[in-house]
Amino acid sequence: MNKKFIPIIVLLIITIFIILFNSFRGNNIKLRGEIEGTIYSQVSEVSGKIIEMNVQLGSPVKAGDLIARIDSTNQQYALEQLLIALEKTRLMSQEELIRARSSVSIAEVNYRGAQSSFNQARNDLASLERMFEIGGIARNDLDNAGLRATLASQALEAAQSQLQTARSHYSFLQNGAENKNIALAEIDIMDIEIRIRQIQDTLQKHEIRANCDGVVVSINFNTGSMVSVGYNIADISAENEKFAVFYLPDEHINKISYGQLITIKSGSEEIQGEVRYIDVRSQYTPKDMQTSAMKNKYSVKIKLLLPAGSTLIPGSKVDVLIR
Repeated sequence: MNKKFIPIIVLLIITIFIILFNSFRGNNIKLRGEIEGTIYSQVSEVSGKIIEMNVQLGSPVKAGDLIARIDSTNQQYALEQLLIALEKTRLMSQEELIRARSSVSIAEVNYRGAQSSFNQARNDLASLERMFEIGGIARNDLDNAGLRATLASQALEAAQSQLQTARSHYSFLQNGAENKNIALAEIDIMDIEIRIRQIQDTLQKHEIRANCDGVVVSINFNTGSMVSVGYNIADISAENEKFAVFYLPDEHINKISYGQLITIKSGSEEIQGEVRYIDVRSQYTPKDMQTSAMKNKYSVKIKLLLPAGSTLIPGSKVDVLIR
């Protein structure tokens, strides 16, 4: 063989090898991906001041763990008053008229005391509002005064309700209507028991507890903050609801199907993620997820559910290998 043809033959062999190698690699696709978590908001169902924040950013939590506690002083007082009223009502159904009259007197004293406290709190609030308008006090002082006025108003309503109940009992006993007295006592007892259950339910809502296992990824309020119904106290990234998100070029979409297991690689770690979401619309690949081969190309967003116990955290960059 002529020696001058040897380099040409070698070049042809190398070219054929490269073509075959690239053809083999063409069956594998390597794409950039990012770990995302399912976020659950911890929302307050009551208004008030946060008196305890039990977690920090990055804290691991289990479902039911205490996230924050909102001041429930007013509800505690109201519950104590109702429990006392319930006990009084039960006793009054079996006691003499003098006992009923004594209860009326006690309720009247309580009502006058509550009225006095309410008037004082309302006057204090009005005075502080004028001072706030001229910059004489801070907003926090005004908020505290408003809270005291609200508590006093609710205490007055409870005292008034107790007074009305006591007077009704005494009136029936005075008339000697024993059967009516028994019926009224039963109605009062049921009414108070219902209100007790309502307050107990409300008291539970003053404790914001984690609604899932996971990691605290945001805290929106601190101890001492005033919150209202619907405020998002914190966010939790669910432990077993993490996804690897990547973008697949349109021309390879036939390689993906729901339930399919796809390799996710981070450093030396490899795990299998299950296809749980395939977008129905194509879009340009986001810049931070592009490779040189994907520029100006349409792609489809895919989400892979990570297996339980995966150590990958939201925000981590990974490689997605489609074989």
